[in-house]
Amino acid sequence: MRLLSLTLAAVLAAAGAGRADDKAAEIVKKAIEAHGGADALNKYKAGRLNMTGSMSVVGMKIDFTGKLAYVTPDRFKLEINAKIAGMTMVMNQTVNGKNIKNSVTLDGMKQPAGGDAQEDELRFAAALQEVGQLTPLLDAKRFEIKALPDAELNGVKFSAVEVKVLDHKKNCTLYFDKKSHLNVMTAHKGRGPSETGQPEDVNEEAWGSDFKKINGVTVPMTILVNHEGKKFMEIKCKDYELLEKIDAKEFAIDD
Repeated sequence: MRLLSLTLAAVLAAAGAGRADDKAAEIVKKAIEAHGGADALNKYKAGRLNMTGSMSVVGMKIDFTGKLAYVTPDRFKLEINAKIAGMTMVMNQTVNGKNIKNSVTLDGMKQPAGGDAQEDELRFAAALQEVGQLTPLLDAKRFEIKALPDAELNGVKFSAVEVKVLDHKKNCTLYFDKKSHLNVMTAHKGRGPSETGQPEDVNEEAWGSDFKKINGVTVPMTILVNHEGKKFMEIKCKDYELLEKIDAKEFAIDD
């Protein structure tokens, strides 16, 4: 679901191009094959799924249900429904290129939705959908990738690749299981609720597991999200469809 860039050398920045070192490209190519191959990944640039899960906010465990639709590179629509202290929360988020719709209600009453920082985070979440597609990472005009030292996390050895998304001037790090070559974890600077419930900058890790092949593409069906090393959210995906396209009207944003 969610959910990439630093400054390039001046000449490359002026040209709008990035770099891919050989080791990073090799790691990404192995991951592309592990996830189903370039043909399948490039064919299914859209998806739709339902979800159940729980999140921890100001010491409360909140169970939720939701649904997500997306089309890479820059469109997604998310709806979350939950009960908080007996009240019904509904969150709707739509990203359509640079346009954002972000609304939260409690028992039908509109709540503050986060402002410009939240909108930037939502645009970045759309970009992360494309990063997860993997094949676009080899496009040096849009991404710069660099191999990092191998890592061992939770007893598993990983290859690590830093990804810089040139359009967003943010970066993330992808961790690939050295045995399966699957993209098991993505880490980046994100936004999350503080102990008082107010949004703050956090180090976010999204761990994928329970991998399943859908239309020949291997995707995680369970996602664990940690903030500052502590469990923040767990998502169980179901009714997952990979699609070639979704009608653009689904992502329309009313003025």
